[in-house]
Amino acid sequence: MNRLLTILLVLLGFIHVHAQQESHISKGKRVIYHLYIADTTVNYTGKSRHAIAINGSIPAPTLYFTEGDTAEIYVHNTLKKGTTSIHWHGIILPNRFDGVPNLTTAPIKPGEVHLFEFPIIQNGTYWYHSHTELQEQSGMYGALIIYKRTNR
Repeated sequence: MNRLLTILLVLLGFIHVHAQQESHISKGKRVIYHLYIADTTVNYTGKSRHAIAINGSIPAPTLYFTEGDTAEIYVHNTLKKGTTSIHWHGIILPNRFDGVPNLTTAPIKPGEVHLFEFPIIQNGTYWYHSHTELQEQSGMYGALIIYKRTNR
């Protein structure tokens, strides 16, 4: 029964946050990241291959938050050609920031910067990755660490 109540409260919290997304009801801090998507080359087998890195690394940088924070993430598409995307896997957020191109979020064109801004209403370990072509398999993935808020 306790687990059912917890799930219900989380769902109600999501609906409330979604309805109030512009008011930033979070009581935590604003955490800002700039993610630069760029072409790179890797050599894991003795043969160089094209890859895609975020901020020059594969896997992408780990992003850290605390439950109650507001995420402010700027995604800079510096690819030579082609759109990109970032999906926040497992994160409860307003649908328009989910990051699936042509479904919930517009693809990020070369030279564009896209802002993802959403309240962090959960804790745990998650990941983010591209949903465009084979970019995830080419290196566009990273971890999200969300610490549990201790002072409620």
